[in-house]
Amino acid sequence: MITKVLGKNINYQLIEQQWIDEGRDLIVFLHEGLGSIPQWKNFPKSLSERLQLPALVYERVGYGQSDPWMGPLGTKFLHFEGLIMLPELLKALGFKNSILIFGHSDGGTIGLIQSSEAMPELLGAIIEAPHIMLEQHSLAGIAKARTMLNNPEILKVLDRYHQGRAANLIDTWSSHWLKANTKDWDATQELRKIKTPLLLIQGDNDEFGTYEQIDRIAREAQSTLIEVAKLKDCGHIPHLQQTEKVLELCEAFVQQIKNQY
Repeated sequence: MITKVLGKNINYQLIEQQWIDEGRDLIVFLHEGLGSIPQWKNFPKSLSERLQLPALVYERVGYGQSDPWMGPLGTKFLHFEGLIMLPELLKALGFKNSILIFGHSDGGTIGLIQSSEAMPELLGAIIEAPHIMLEQHSLAGIAKARTMLNNPEILKVLDRYHQGRAANLIDTWSSHWLKANTKDWDATQELRKIKTPLLLIQGDNDEFGTYEQIDRIAREAQSTLIEVAKLKDCGHIPHLQQTEKVLELCEAFVQQIKNQY
């Protein structure tokens, strides 16, 4: 389905619409830096069923079936997504439900930024494989991802998800990160404003970040509830690589939130 947000067409999918109408809390999924709705596979449906909560899955501008980017990305493009586009999308769709964020990679960073100036309806945020500072490990992973531009088979697969725009997407996204500087991506001040309950998840073999990412979030955030999950033998996509473990972590986290209120 398509809705208009600040003049841009945004593609989205709803899971269990009737539960939204009942007023149940809504899980909002924020995808990774090269992601789309289909790339989540069945995970949003699985988490919705496990928690008995409805879900909203959408594609940001530049991704999937949403409108394309127009030019290079600004240094604060993730802030714009978290603080402006996400609230405007929820407003455009007319939701009054309380919100639980599930953000992966870039989506995790967006979820943290939103949590730093949290919407009144935000109950908590599940943050998976985020990046809140530049690490050489991260930059090496992004440089490796950029080599997909030279792989016609991978481009062909990603083109199916992104309206034939895979090469532009990879080029724009990777160029942005490889040109970024430490000052632009020091999120310490944002982290110190976070009071939202957090579940932080990361794999030990994450090619885009080390445990220092979630450790620093846990040190700096002011939330009274912070759960940290470090998964062994897991890469950058825990929700697909260790699905059952992630579902268990999310279920326990949501129960803790309920116990607080």
